[in-house]
Amino acid sequence: MGSSLLEMVWFSEKRRKLLLLLLDGPKSPEEIKKAFGVNWRSLILPLKELREEELILNENGNYQLSVIGKLITESVKPMDEVLNMFEGNTEYWANRNLTAIPQQLRDRIGEIGNYQVIEPDLNHMFDPPEQVFSRLRESGFVYSIFSIYHPLYMPLYCELAEKGTRVSLIVTEPVLERMNEDCKKEKEKMEQLQNTNLFLYRTGNAGMIPPSVVVSDRIFMASFFSLSGKYDHRDVVSFTESSMEWGEELFESYKLRSYELKG
Repeated sequence: MGSSLLEMVWFSEKRRKLLLLLLDGPKSPEEIKKAFGVNWRSLILPLKELREEELILNENGNYQLSVIGKLITESVKPMDEVLNMFEGNTEYWANRNLTAIPQQLRDRIGEIGNYQVIEPDLNHMFDPPEQVFSRLRESGFVYSIFSIYHPLYMPLYCELAEKGTRVSLIVTEPVLERMNEDCKKEKEKMEQLQNTNLFLYRTGNAGMIPPSVVVSDRIFMASFFSLSGKYDHRDVVSFTESSMEWGEELFESYKLRSYELKG
């Protein structure tokens, strides 16, 4: 991409947002105006500039990406998503260890999209967020990576599985040891139910411990470790479809490095 094209895409948020909007398909002037929530006059110049650089076309009154515009915008989108995700929570993300996430998924971490970082108050430090439990109870499936032990999740997962929810768990060896000590009954039930799977993560994989993750068709939540390897009780929660799809892929990537525990 030449310097003029770099400037065209990155030096104007409005031009960049126009390209990203058109990545979804051709749009009429009315659709564009509605998406931006501004009057048409303010969009005339950026549209003209993009047309002059042959990044967009006007066909039958509708605007669409050119071939080169589509190629460029497809490359811009992941970076734009990452920047948007980190903006406003730089302190949190700067202190996260993301190296355990497979490279291809780390490159797409911006797909988490809109999210919030939640942190319990001191009186509820070890209580799971109610918004998480309520969403899980409404879910058709639940996939979870347990690298941080929490005694309240296993009874919930057994409850969900018994009512027909598909539940699959990946646990690390230290978590499995705690489960055998504290909730062996629930663990054995999980191993026996037809709609559940319990996997043991092979921690020997480059010695990297995965983040704790809960993903369903209703919610995505992740507990990323700090750079010092500690869990500081701050969790990322998102309800976007793209975050759930990204979370499913993350779960599947760790499942490939795990083996199933049978009852």
